[in-house]
Formats: sequence, structure tokens, C-alpha cells
Amino acid sequence: MAPTIKRQYILPGLLALFALLWSATALAKVEILDRIIAVVNDDVIMASELEKRTSIIAAELRQNQVQLPPRDVLRNQVLERLVVEMLQEELAERNGIKIDDSSLNQALANIANQNGMSLNRFAEAIENDGMPWTQFREEVRREMLMSQLHQQAVARRIQVTDREVERFLSSEMGKQLFNAEIHLAHILIPLRDGATPDEVTEAQQRAEKVVANIRSGASFHEQAVRYSAGNEALQGGDLGSRSPAQWPTLFAEAAAKMKVGETSNPLRAGNGFHILQLKDKKGGANQLVKQYKVRHILVTDSAVRSKEQAQQLIIKLHQEASAGADFATLAKENSNDPGSARDGGSLGWVNPGVMVPEFEEMYKNTTKGEISPIFETQFGWHFLTVDDTRTADMSEEYRQHVARQALQERRYEEELEQWLHELRSEAYVDIRL
Repeated sequence: MAPTIKRQYILPGLLALFALLWSATALAKVEILDRIIAVVNDDVIMASELEKRTSIIAAELRQNQVQLPPRDVLRNQVLERLVVEMLQEELAERNGIKIDDSSLNQALANIANQNGMSLNRFAEAIENDGMPWTQFREEVRREMLMSQLHQQAVARRIQVTDREVERFLSSEMGKQLFNAEIHLAHILIPLRDGATPDEVTEAQQRAEKVVANIRSGASFHEQAVRYSAGNEALQGGDLGSRSPAQWPTLFAEAAAKMKVGETSNPLRAGNGFHILQLKDKKGGANQLVKQYKVRHILVTDSAVRSKEQAQQLIIKLHQEASAGADFATLAKENSNDPGSARDGGSLGWVNPGVMVPEFEEMYKNTTKGEISPIFETQFGWHFLTVDDTRTADMSEEYRQHVARQALQERRYEEELEQWLHELRSEAYVDIRL
């Protein structure tokens, strides 16, 4: 199974964002005469859709005790997000990317498990918080759809050579790979391609004004919501925590000189001026890693087997394995993973971060000796068993994998922003707000 950039497809604050805020949105009474406010290629965004999403975002900001920007500023930010989301959904449809109910149900079960609930109890909790369960399901489906699209469109643009990995591990930045993680927030004051000197000067002055506002006591979160063109603007620009080596070089070098709570001066890059705030710095990478000895069975569709037939076969094999049939024999005779089938489905000792997220999450949540539920990845239908676990020193092979992952991660945000910019600039968008 090929390694892939590890991207979490369910946002960390998903329950808070949808469940806690839905009731506030449902109570808001917005009386408008519905009309088209944006044409996006062959689709449209209605005023009612914008007002609904704006109310959700406003409720989230109030929940986080963030001062709201003027209504027109917030609506413009939200409208831009809706435009970009619609473009991505159109592209996913053209590329045949779909999230079927089985995959969605498995993801929901995983979210419920992370919250310490059964799926039924979790659904009740969502409903009790005032959000329809069907709406929550569709929001999760959309997040999964975006994740798969990004894997296809963005991750494949990133190529890391063995030589780059070697140079990186021997560099000062590579040595920081296993150091303390840093938590950054970010504001982007954008520049268009081919910006004139006057436009550059104007953007720099706007960035300097934002920095001055923050240093005078304004909330970084509120300034990000109001001014940032970054992908995480409506989350206050929060980019999360990573090791220094996993951040773009521009960010990592600036953060190395900052104290916790400090805001950087504007940092010039090709797409504009970046403003960073060092939110936290903590911990260090554990020199020991928990490994899992995993076997799996993979069933794929093909020219002679439809997706429905593949699903029926994996269900049959899962029933046989659960009833006590020899897992290795079933894998040798039926698995479509040529690399592991001849070894009875064995993947050997698996390190964290090597497998795609759905696979890794499943083996981590499967008790040794038990058969996992059936789940789907980009490769097909699987189920697995964990033969054993151990804690091992980080091998040189693992260090190289982590370094490769870090290089991919450093480039991912830049590539994602560039890809979204290209997607937006190549589309027909008529704003009528």
C-alpha cells in the first residue's frame, strides 16, 4: 500500500462547529427576498445560502468570544469560501469522486468512538443539541469529499526525491524534525500574480496596519477573520501544531526567532504578505514508536467485478474470518493486494504515518487478535487484524519516512493555496452581492 500525505479529513472542532452552533443558527430569523448573489461556472449561490452560512460562522465566532467584523466584511469572507467550496465540489463530481453511505457510516462511527459513544447515542446527542442528524451527516460527507479531492489534486503535485530526504536529514532544519512542536496562527494579505509595485506597497501597508492593530491589543483571531485571505481565515488563521521541519521554511525560520504569544512582522512571499503568531511551543518527539504487526485483505472492483460485487465479496470474506476461518489462507486466495497476499496478507511491522489515514485509524482501534470492521480507502475495501504490537527505537528507515513526510507536509499548504488560487482564477465567477 503506497504511503500518502497524512491529512485529517474531519476538522478537530467538527462537533462544536456543527452541533453547538446549529441551535443558534436555527433561532436566527433572517427575512430576505431570495436572489442569486453569485454565478459560479454553471451553478449559482443564493442569498439565503450566504445568510445561513454567515449566521453559522457568526455564531462560532461569538462562541469563541471573538469580536465580529462588520457584517459586510464577514459576508464577503463567507461568500468567497462558498465560491471556492462550490468549485471544489464541481471538480470532485467531474472526477467521479463520491463518498458512499458505507464509507460515511464508518467515518461517523469513528467520530462517535472518539467521543466515547455508540453511533446511536452520538446521533441522539447531535439531535439534542438542536442539529438535524441528516445535516450533520452531509457536512461530514462534504469534509471527506474535500479530503479525497485534495489528495488527488494536491498531493500528487508534490514529489520528494531520496536525495532531498538525505540532504534534509543532515541539515539544521532536519535535526529539528524531532524537536518541540510549534503552534502557529496565520494571516495572509494577498497579492495577485504580476502585481505592480504600487499594489505591493499597498499590500505591505495593509499588512503593517494589521500587525500594529494586533500589537495594540486587537485579537489575532478577529484580525484574521476580518483581513486574511488564507484558507483558515474563518478559524482565526489557526494552522495547528507541527514540528519546525514540517512548516514552510519561511514560517519555520520566523518562528524560531519568536517567543510564545509574539506576532511577526509581515513576511513577503510570492502570494502576498504573511503574518504569524506563535501560539505555543511544547514537547519533543518521542524517540520510541509504537508499531503494529498487521494483516489485511483487500478487495477491489475491476473490469469483471463491479463495486457492488466487490462489496459483497468483502462481506462474505469478513463473515468467514469472523467465524474462525484462517486469515492467512483467505488473504492468499482472495486479497487483491499483490504485495501482501502471498504472505497471508501480512504487512509486517507498520510504523505510524505510513498508511492512509483510514487504514491507520482502523488498525490503531482494533484489539490484538480481533477482526476489524470492513472499511474503504482509495484502494478498495479492506478488513484487517493486528497480530501483535511493540514499542521500538526509531530505525533509520523510519527517520527517512518521517523526513519525507515532513517535506511533503511543508509543501502541502503552499501547494494547496496555489491550487485553490488557480482553481478560482480559471473559473467563471460573477459576484452580484
